[in-house]
Amino acid sequence: MKSSNDLQRFGSAELAVRRTGRGMPLVWGHSLMGSMWVEDLAGLIDWDEVAGHADLVRYDARGHGRSRGSYHPRDYRWERMAEDMLAIADSVAAEQGTGKYVLGGVSMGAATALAAAVQQPGRVAGLILALPPTAWDSRPRQAAIYRRMAWLSGALGAAPYRLLDWLPKPVRNDGLSRLAMATIKGLAQADPRHVQAALRGAALSDMPDRLTLATLKMPTLILAWEGDTAHPMATAEALADDMPNVRELKVISREEPYVWSDAIIEFLDGLAVPRKRRKKASTRRSSN
Repeated sequence: MKSSNDLQRFGSAELAVRRTGRGMPLVWGHSLMGSMWVEDLAGLIDWDEVAGHADLVRYDARGHGRSRGSYHPRDYRWERMAEDMLAIADSVAAEQGTGKYVLGGVSMGAATALAAAVQQPGRVAGLILALPPTAWDSRPRQAAIYRRMAWLSGALGAAPYRLLDWLPKPVRNDGLSRLAMATIKGLAQADPRHVQAALRGAALSDMPDRLTLATLKMPTLILAWEGDTAHPMATAEALADDMPNVRELKVISREEPYVWSDAIIEFLDGLAVPRKRRKKASTRRSSN
């Protein structure tokens, strides 16, 4: 895979990829209806800092940002999106001559990374799960919201998002507000047919069952914040309870920028250092 920022083909997908830094490969996925541009605009992670500790590979998921996509909802199920993430990771690993990589992402990107780890657990050296989305019992309600949003996109196109982008911005400048506003800007420019398909694909998706989670032994970092119904603490806590090698569940501040970067860098650096086995209780939640 070239070190570039252009469209590249991986199987049936043509994806926009950006690669910087040196070290163990870290392949990162963005949130639903996000993109690399949306993440840059939201400013939650200092990517230059992270690239100093990994071969950082970011990409626009199929049908998002600058990447191509179909209009079929099943192409946007998390299991299918995970195949794209693995194709990118395998390409980087082959170029490096290494067999393993770290996978991570925020919201849909976190769910994609988790689905990829289920498909290829032996290749994943670590997982970074930021803002894990609704899952299991809480998923049907969120799926219904996505179906309504898909219907709205079909009926009105990008007009509602362009209107929201035009309206005065809220006073709050915390992480949740910045991510929401950046996503709206992205939606205002998106192909409504891709938006419909991606939302319906998300409505068809859910996390792996909790028995499967218990088989995932790779070191894992979970980043969560409180008061966000689309990314409830309950999901993060369930992942921390069920996955056997969660090194930390960190409650991150929505007000302080770049807290995510510090946690990610500490986790990446820790993967290179042999660790003594810890009791499960020592991996429980921490906060700023």
